[in-house]
Formats: sequence, C-alpha cells, structure tokens
Amino acid sequence: MKWATIPALAMWALSASASDDLQALTLSGFATLGVVATDKADMRFTRVGIDRPGTERPDTGPDSVLGVQGNLRLGESSSAVVQVVSRENTKGNYAPRPTLAFLSHQVTPELSARAGRLRIPFFMQSDSLNINYAHPWVRPPEEVYGLSPFADLDGIDLLYRVRAGETDIELHPFFGTSRISLYPDTKARLKRVAGANLTLSHGDLSVHLGHAEARLEINWQDPFYTALAPALRDLGRDGIVARMAGNDGTTRFSSAGFQWDDGRWLVIGEYARRQADRYANSAHGWQLTAGHRFGTVMPYMVVARHIQDAAVVDMEDVRSLPPLPGLAELISGFNASRNLAQHSVTAGVRWDVRSNAAMKAEFTRARTDANAWGTFDPSSEAAASRMGGRSINILSLSVDVTF
Repeated sequence: MKWATIPALAMWALSASASDDLQALTLSGFATLGVVATDKADMRFTRVGIDRPGTERPDTGPDSVLGVQGNLRLGESSSAVVQVVSRENTKGNYAPRPTLAFLSHQVTPELSARAGRLRIPFFMQSDSLNINYAHPWVRPPEEVYGLSPFADLDGIDLLYRVRAGETDIELHPFFGTSRISLYPDTKARLKRVAGANLTLSHGDLSVHLGHAEARLEINWQDPFYTALAPALRDLGRDGIVARMAGNDGTTRFSSAGFQWDDGRWLVIGEYARRQADRYANSAHGWQLTAGHRFGTVMPYMVVARHIQDAAVVDMEDVRSLPPLPGLAELISGFNASRNLAQHSVTAGVRWDVRSNAAMKAEFTRARTDANAWGTFDPSSEAAASRMGGRSINILSLSVDVTF
C-alpha cells in the first residue's frame, strides 16, 4: 500500500491551520482503518469503482480512508468548501483527490445555491459516504450502494429548506456531470445528470425520495470485452458490441428510504433501482437494518438483497449466433461480471469508545446468484467461471474517527 500520501495530507492540514484568518477558516477531518477478509481464497471482496481488488488477506483497501475538509467563510452569505480524500482507487494507489470543492451562497433564509464539485446524491446516505463514523455499519450495504459507483457531481444544486408544522422539508434539485474509473483502463461518465431529492424529517423519523436521469458512457477495456468485441464484429454483430460499450447510453436512478432513531432503537430501510438501456445492466436492491443501543454499544442486524432486472447482453441475441466454441461462455461471463446480484445477512456491533471514535465489527454471510459475481472479484481467470451460486463468509473490522 502507498501510505506516503497520508503524511502529505496531514502536513497540508497543519499548514492550513496556521492561516492568519482563523475566524473565517475551520478545519475538520475523518479517518477509517478498515480490514475485510473472506473465507474463500479465490474470491476477493471489492467495492466497484472505489478500490482495486488485491491479493492481501485481510484487505485494507475497500474501507480505509483519510479526509481533511476546510470551510472558508466569504462574507455573511457565502462560503467555500474543499475536501481532500486519500483512499485506495481502482489503480491501486492512494493518490489524494478533491471530493468536494464548491462555492455556496445563501440566497434567502430558506434557499442556498452551490456550484463546483459536490457529492452525487443518489442515495439517502450519499453526503457522508466517505465518513464511516457517521454510519452504524463498517460500510453501507453494497447490495444497495453498489448500484452506482459514481461519487462526484461537477455542477450545481439548490437546497430549499422549510418547516411545515413539526416537519422539516428539504427539496434538492441538482444538475451536472460525473466521471469515474471502473478499472485501470475503463472509464465511465454521466453527462447531463438532472435530478431531485425530497427529504422529510419529523421527530425521530426521516424519509428520503429521489430520482435522476443522465446520459451514460462506458468504454470497457477488461479482458471479457476485449476478447468479445472483435469476434462479434467478425460475425457482423456490431449491434451487440454497440450495446456493450460506447458513448450513447441513458440511465435512470431512483431511490427511497427511511430512518427511525429515537436514541435507543435505530431502524434504516432503503431501496434503489438503476435502469440502463446499454453498457450496464438494470438492477434493484434493498436493505433493512435494525440496531439497539446499550449505552455506548449497539449490536445490529442487516438483511440485504440485490437483483438483476436485465443483463447487458440479451441472451436471446446469443442464441441466434453461430455456435462458435467458447463464444456463449464468454458472453455469459461478460454479463456475470457486471451482475452484483446476491443476498446477505449481517450481524454487527458498534462501540463508541469516545465521542469522536468508534470501533465496529461485522460478520456477513452472502450468497451470489447463479449468474453473478456479486460484490466479489475472482483471484484468477480460472476462478471467474465459478463465482455464481457461492456462499461466502466475510469478516469486516474498522476503527473510525473524526477530528
């Protein structure tokens, strides 16, 4: 692992704190040291678009993160926010990158506008995805949050907040673009992202509803695609290749969730759905979490499911192809490698050892669907053919802090 970048972030934070204008500038940060291990040597846990699956057992890449954030007031109504995060990326290094960099202006007491790099708000917990201390889990359930690896939104949004009786209402429209590296040589992009979220908070209950649409680009360069594309073109099936990768797709994303937290009981439920006409499969997922606090300790349970609605390549098209040796298997592998379908049950515990620090442990029993890789990556080419229909035990540990 390349931890040399983390001291550099710390030096940046120390130098910034020496600013002459301490009243206008505030600094904060967060960090997680996390490890995850599976009981299958040929299957490695991965978070699509976040880390690069490695050979380490246990693996620190999926969850470990260090972030520093600076907030600068620019007069009575405006401010600037910059957040820099170091975590393993799909290239396998820890190069720091700005995950937030925006200007904010309070237009009226109810309405604020922001422009720059924001979080892409596809999920109920999107704003705090890097800040693991803010969540009960070691990580948000991948059956839901793996539906969109896109994290940043380069664009603008509005936050309109009003109170109706005892209910707080927030309307959040947004517009922009997003890009990500899925694998070292595969780039994905969302263009013309347009959407809106609605959040209602009443006492101990909060409810989230959201929908967004965008143009989708994914230019795959993984071994499945590079082997399939020339063979399909030789067969005159350019139409299938055009659905596998390119710059002319569309996608829609919808989500709904709730959270009940009365200080003792915590219940969280979330549902999300992705619809894509090409390049990615269509799928939906849900999760339900229930926990109970005993002082500073909270045991919890999570039940989660991810289901594929439509594969990238329709197998009806495959049946019409000439029976070339290995071609159908390659297409089936291509589809399976993009299918996160699985179900899981998790038992976990969170211990708040200090007001700004928590330790967490989770044991998960997951089973991939017959035609899916789930949230795992094969350790070899031979392992790729036996990813489906497997049961896997996963142990996850983390220490989360804020400062």
